[in-house]
Amino acid sequence: MNEEKFTGKADVYDKYRPSYPSELIQWLWEKTHAETVADIGAGTGIFTKCLSVKPWKITAVEPNADMLEKLRVNLSGIEIVNAPAEDTGITSASVDLVTAAQAFHWFDKVKFMEECKRIFTPNGRLAIIWNTRTENDMQKERNEIFLRTAGQYDSVKGNVNADGKFAPEKYFSEYELVSFLQSMTMDMEQYVGCEMSRSYAPKEGTPLYDVQLDELTRLFEKYQKGGLVDVPYKTDCFLGKF
Repeated sequence: MNEEKFTGKADVYDKYRPSYPSELIQWLWEKTHAETVADIGAGTGIFTKCLSVKPWKITAVEPNADMLEKLRVNLSGIEIVNAPAEDTGITSASVDLVTAAQAFHWFDKVKFMEECKRIFTPNGRLAIIWNTRTENDMQKERNEIFLRTAGQYDSVKGNVNADGKFAPEKYFSEYELVSFLQSMTMDMEQYVGCEMSRSYAPKEGTPLYDVQLDELTRLFEKYQKGGLVDVPYKTDCFLGKF
């Protein structure tokens, strides 16, 4: 797992990243009847917090020190583990459901599969979840900004689901896919902050940080109505077993 990608970004990540539909949590609850859940690559706990509305026993696993500190502030009453996705230290055969929200693309997928098999109960399943922005004119211009100002963006290009690189039929022995649409209404601070929280966005103090900040601000001003923009997202969840 790329453990340092979000070092220095925990605050902006936690403040501006979108959450997940409550319908997804209900769907996972009804599909799995899980008693124990491990949220792997939990970050600052955005998805973990969504999970906490149900009475399953939750363990959150996060390797990045900055994200972990914010996770501990945000959530109490759950077990929090400082460990990578591929070696969680969770007791074998103890987890009914593993979740990876906005994180799976950072994992060593083969090692993560083996770790899931180790910690799964007999009917254990893995839910891989992504929030993906849907394409519109504003999003196209946003992508062009990142291509100019974010050195890693050409190779990362968002998450692997958006890139079409994740093949669930090759990773799982069987799986289900469910998708939900949501729209996030953002003011300028929220929009720019969300974009600057990306792993591939320039960090504050680096040469291109101010350039990207200015370009994103101008983009917001171009498309805003009444000081707000609507950013459409699709949430995909692949629920499978090995």
